[in-house]
Amino acid sequence: MADWQDLKAELDLWAEQGKQASFWWRDDDAAQRSSALERLIALAEERDVPLAVAVIPKTAEAELSGRLREAPGVEILQHGLAHVNHAPGDEKKQEFGPHRNKKELLADIREGDRLLADFANRCAVFVPPWNRVDSKLLPVLPAFGIRGISTFGPRHEEAPVPGLERVNTHIDPVNWRGGRIFTGDDLALGQVLSHLEKRRQGLVDADEPTGLLSHHLVHDEEGWCFLARLLDLTCSHKAVKWLRASEAFGFDK
Repeated sequence: MADWQDLKAELDLWAEQGKQASFWWRDDDAAQRSSALERLIALAEERDVPLAVAVIPKTAEAELSGRLREAPGVEILQHGLAHVNHAPGDEKKQEFGPHRNKKELLADIREGDRLLADFANRCAVFVPPWNRVDSKLLPVLPAFGIRGISTFGPRHEEAPVPGLERVNTHIDPVNWRGGRIFTGDDLALGQVLSHLEKRRQGLVDADEPTGLLSHHLVHDEEGWCFLARLLDLTCSHKAVKWLRASEAFGFDK
């Protein structure tokens, strides 16, 4: 059973070993202004934690662009095109999977980029819906101005192809198969601890920041409380640094 004291103890080990536990935060499925979005932004701004919002281009409303422009700590990522599933039958959902030809996929990426033209603080990162993308698509993404890719789980390589950086997320506190409720502290903290421990021990890429994945439109009250407590604990610990998406991907170098 993982608890909050376990997380503090793990971060203490990072500090004792002179290591910095880097984190970054990605929130998916933004399309319109809402009370949930306001709560998300407030959560980040009150703690001075940088936030990356993955926006669905096809359904993004102009009011969303204006609101996010007022939040300088928020960077914008491209979340597919329409967040529509093209996988057949019982296959796992994918918008950018191998079910369509490359020409169609690239046309959707280009259209998504065009639709997000009015958004400020853009970060050239592509976030495929459902965290799945056809690997054959990756080599051509840099030619379309995409410099980063983000899905879920520890990365196997920092740059899957030349010109494309990968930085994933590792903490998802939503139980998607169990009613979209909070997973509970044990499972959510277990994800945090697992990635931090493996980074510290060199079992996964130690340079990949631990990524928090949130979905502001889905979280129940327990989920929001978990996010707040995680941010509070990490922000108050000397071993932790929260990175902007552009920092996490190394675009600031």
